[in-house]
Amino acid sequence: MSTQIAQVNRLFISYAHADNKLFDDAVKSFVDDLKGFYSAKTGNDLSVFFDRESIGWGDDWRAQIDGELRNASIFMPIITMQYFNRPACRDELNAFHGTAQRLNAKYLILPVVIAGAAGMRAERAIPEVSVIESLQYKDLEEAFLAGQGTREWRKAISVLTDDLISVIAKAETITHEPESGVAAASDGSGELDEGEDFLGTMEELNGYALTLTQQVEQALNDLNSWGEIVQASFTQVMPGITAQQLQTASVQMAGRLKAPSVKLHDSGLQLAATAEQADVVMNSAVKQLSQVQAPEARETLRNMIGSTQGSGELREVVTEITNFLALMTGVEVMSAPLRNALKPARIGITKIQDAVRIVDRWGSIA
Repeated sequence: MSTQIAQVNRLFISYAHADNKLFDDAVKSFVDDLKGFYSAKTGNDLSVFFDRESIGWGDDWRAQIDGELRNASIFMPIITMQYFNRPACRDELNAFHGTAQRLNAKYLILPVVIAGAAGMRAERAIPEVSVIESLQYKDLEEAFLAGQGTREWRKAISVLTDDLISVIAKAETITHEPESGVAAASDGSGELDEGEDFLGTMEELNGYALTLTQQVEQALNDLNSWGEIVQASFTQVMPGITAQQLQTASVQMAGRLKAPSVKLHDSGLQLAATAEQADVVMNSAVKQLSQVQAPEARETLRNMIGSTQGSGELREVVTEITNFLALMTGVEVMSAPLRNALKPARIGITKIQDAVRIVDRWGSIA
């Protein structure tokens, strides 16, 4: 049997499935052509995964990201403004970005924008938009509009392939060392080699747990205050009022909600940012413990996780307010001032939901 010269590199694609449908399966065609260009230019193969289910990682997929990035795997989110509305997409982007940032390997994330570049430049309140902008995304909007097989399409994918080749070449010459505080690898003896490193990791996690507790309390206060103002204001929108009365009431409501909405936005973003940072450290600790027999260390981690599992009240309040926001959609449609006033709150509530989802997951991983 002849020896294969070709080597294989891994690429993870994250996208909103609705976008693939919008462009008549163009995302799949894009991936096929990217693989073809990569093979033609390097003689190597590109193993592409469309979603984490196809990778076979299961529920604990976040814990695998560290190893993938250390081995020069590339994460490529395919971006439209719909991407930021999908919890799964936000989870994937934040998980890869957080780990890459900790490893000083953010260059391993190559965002591709296929629609909505102008909307991204205008929308700065969504934190994931800022992340994509900071990563210097590739704008392929014109290529996707031109369609597969056109000169614009082939040229754009050829240039992107060159960027991909450069990134992989860079990654393969760099060793991504863990930051101080991340547990060291085991020597195979079944015990943690450097207990002080693991203790440093636990100290870092405990610090995050304390911060999360404070931020959860702040988010609850902001949610309740915001909800009280909304409920009091909504009593003015009675059945049978005229369109003019509705417009007047909505403008007054917008004025009362503007500042509380911004405050809720800020507390939601702070909570989510802390949860995402803690999640990266958590995954490192769990991965370390999975390689050794260290029951005392595992019990320490379980106890720390238990201290973070008090987000039930927050989840209930978020659910209640989310349902209430749905009822207000009809009023929002008729009032631009009210839409503008509520938008920061919607983003804040979404980020609180993201944070709760992350923290809830910790209860099953230790």
